[in-house]
Amino acid sequence: MIDWYNLFMNALWILACALALATLSYASWQASALGGKFREYLGQPWIQISLNVAGVLFCAGLAGTSDVLWQRVLWILLGVGFAVQMGFEFFRQRKQG
Repeated sequence: MIDWYNLFMNALWILACALALATLSYASWQASALGGKFREYLGQPWIQISLNVAGVLFCAGLAGTSDVLWQRVLWILLGVGFAVQMGFEFFRQRKQG
């Protein structure tokens, strides 16, 4: 029988890795197409938000698959850190226009 909970949690962190890879790949393509530096494009707010969303999803997936309490707590704390950083980037983007 399929364990749907574990399937969902594992799919969550795999989706997060795919999102991070797609974001980094797009930033690299954009930097090469427009003649800029990759590091400059990584500093754009929408890329930072996308990477932070990937971090939150990754931490949520691994917290859901962990069987040990202290590991879950650490994954949740790291996920909260990504969420706070995402909020800062979101508000910084709204301030800039």
